[in-house]
Amino acid sequence: MKFILVLFAVCLFAQPSAAQRVLTVEDAVAAALQQHPSAKAAILEVEAKKVAEKAALNLSNPEINAESPTGEFYTIGVLQSFEFPTVYKRQKQVAQAETALAQAGAAMSQNELRYQIRSAYLDIQTLEYQTSTAKKRDSLYQKIAAAAVRQMDAGAIDFLQKTLLENEAGKAHQTYKTTAQQLQTSKAILSSWLNGAAIDSILPLSADTLFLSAGFVHKNPATSPYFDAKNLATLSINTAEAAGNPLIRYTQQEITLKEKEVKLAQSKALPNFSVGYMNQGLRNTPLDYRFRASIGVPLWVGQYRAATKSAQTESQAVAARLEAQIQAHAQATQRLLSEAVQAKWQLDYYQQTALPRSQSLITAALRLNEAGQTDYITFLRTLDEAYAIQSEYGLQLQAFENAKIQLLFLQGQ
Repeated sequence: MKFILVLFAVCLFAQPSAAQRVLTVEDAVAAALQQHPSAKAAILEVEAKKVAEKAALNLSNPEINAESPTGEFYTIGVLQSFEFPTVYKRQKQVAQAETALAQAGAAMSQNELRYQIRSAYLDIQTLEYQTSTAKKRDSLYQKIAAAAVRQMDAGAIDFLQKTLLENEAGKAHQTYKTTAQQLQTSKAILSSWLNGAAIDSILPLSADTLFLSAGFVHKNPATSPYFDAKNLATLSINTAEAAGNPLIRYTQQEITLKEKEVKLAQSKALPNFSVGYMNQGLRNTPLDYRFRASIGVPLWVGQYRAATKSAQTESQAVAARLEAQIQAHAQATQRLLSEAVQAKWQLDYYQQTALPRSQSLITAALRLNEAGQTDYITFLRTLDEAYAIQSEYGLQLQAFENAKIQLLFLQGQ
């Protein structure tokens, strides 16, 4: 009875731990956003810009001097210069715009990191599927090669046929070893993104594994994770949706920054001031006559006008770049939607027709070979075609998921 209770407890605790070892793509993304150096660097850049806002006032240092205005004694003086108050206000606005730009840059960095993790995760899923298929093929071919040796010893086939079968078995084994090695390399790459975390188990490759439930903007039919090819084909491209793209948001914020810099350049043409204290007369000069004040007259209009014009031109250049990015976003979205439609059509064909056909081909080829009703050339060609169908199905799954990953990247998700 005690042994049964211990066994039950082991099973009870073993099952959750096994389930915890399965790494989902969103778990991988969340871990990377917390641990990867690029994500940390983006956060630190934002913090640095927030601290820099406190220095936006940027008052010039006061001047303290000692001189002898009458040649009879030394006196101490203080002079403080000020820009026009509008300058300080606009310097603060520029600093705040720089902070917002850093935040937009951090969002762009996080979006790029999500894309990299999802792509690496998809590579592992695809290679696990390909490795599994290659392993099944290798196992079958090794059995066929072993049977060929026995058949030659029994005189049923000649040396040429045996060698042909062994050669095909060798190629199948090398294919399995290659895909298995590629799988280990892909796991190591994802592990490096996750600060060395072990990749024990991931979700198997399927048509919706990597698609976030959030989907696209809610007005799109692609919001549902179960959208079909018909919805994708009729999905309209709205350039306003490009605002969700982090690169476009970054450029929009860059325009805001440039506009603030234009206003700051304009305010530089305003007068500046200075106030000070120094006794310029005798020792007993009244206190009221020891103060001084001055105003800086902006006579050199050309240099201020040139600075303003330069800032305006830079703002126009960024605006033109934004327009180009919106056009490129719409084109890329349309292309990816088309690729997703095509991949979905292929998946439907493979799931409904090609995969059942490949299994039927394998079964029929083995049955005919055992009955001696087919030659080995036809037998091997049939097996190769059947396993090629299964391998191509994995590639179509990868193409479909890759298109969705890129669409999520364009949407900033």
